[in-house]
Amino acid sequence: MSNGLNSNAIQQYATGFATLVLNEAYDAKNIISGGDLLKLTPVRQVNLGVLNRLFETWKGNAESFRSAYFDFENESVKQALSSFMNTVSQHIAVKRADLEPLLVASTIESLELLLVPAKYFKEKIITRADEGFSYAVSEQLFKYTHIHKAVAEKLAHQLAASGQTSVKVSEAISWLDGALEAKEEALEGYVSQFSEIRNLNLSDFQQEKEEQAAAMPEIKEGTSFFDSALKDIESAPVAVPKERNVAVLSEIVSKANHTSTPMERESLNSRFKVDIPKPAQEHSYGHVSARVDSIAGSIPLGQRFMFVNQLFNKNSEHFDKAIYELDSVKSFDEAKDLIWHRYASKYAWDVNGEAVTTLLSIVKRKFQ
Repeated sequence: MSNGLNSNAIQQYATGFATLVLNEAYDAKNIISGGDLLKLTPVRQVNLGVLNRLFETWKGNAESFRSAYFDFENESVKQALSSFMNTVSQHIAVKRADLEPLLVASTIESLELLLVPAKYFKEKIITRADEGFSYAVSEQLFKYTHIHKAVAEKLAHQLAASGQTSVKVSEAISWLDGALEAKEEALEGYVSQFSEIRNLNLSDFQQEKEEQAAAMPEIKEGTSFFDSALKDIESAPVAVPKERNVAVLSEIVSKANHTSTPMERESLNSRFKVDIPKPAQEHSYGHVSARVDSIAGSIPLGQRFMFVNQLFNKNSEHFDKAIYELDSVKSFDEAKDLIWHRYASKYAWDVNGEAVTTLLSIVKRKFQ
């Protein structure tokens, strides 16, 4: 992570924070509802981040219904599908194992937004670069941003004032530079909210000067539950934590010390340049005799964290989509082609790193 932040420390804090929240949330039940998510933590931005991730999954599920054999543009079909998806969204039921990666990722993202808003907003703009900075992107950014919300609001106003429905990413980033010049928000209130769960000391997240010098450059470039929830979230009560289990926290922090550092972004020039390992290096992917039927089903939670954080810029939706695509191909050669020419270039992977070789060894098990 650039911008003078210690990514290891943030990862450790987020893991411990999430464990304490989940211990409380699942103390007396096995699943929690959408209403529970609104007041999951005292930090509204974290709750919004979890909802945003669920919303993206919800949209993806709606798209998965589409088929070349049916007319999904028919008005009756569109209305029926919309009604069905809205009904589904009103019955959210999340198990702990499924919520944990969403909560950790949202906590990390919220801390980045708090401390380096420029990085957060640039990444949100660039992530949807294929459609430019559109009304839909602007609206979603505004809905799901609470900390530094004024920046999201100014970006929305700039787009409206332009008279266009979409602008290039480079133009949106130039607007961002102006929006960030406004007086920054006070951090103390948010620090107190995080500290209700786990004590937050911002100085713990600062990189040493030597590390900062080596940091990579920044990139320059019917209603559903989600609609109704966002209208009510300002007045939603927050969870009141019970006494925390210090022993559990110590264990989690100890384990977190061994987690890998989330992958940092590179410049645009290097982002799309990938050195593909020579065929002779393939043995480094590992050989596992046990064949698997599903790549997704063979990835344990710990490795999922590693892949999401190091390979997919902490975006679990991008990870899930990539694994789905890898599970859909017919051969290991097709899978490698996807990995080298799509994911490695898009996310600027270190192709000789542990995370990449581990992923290759898992993929290989399906096709051996």
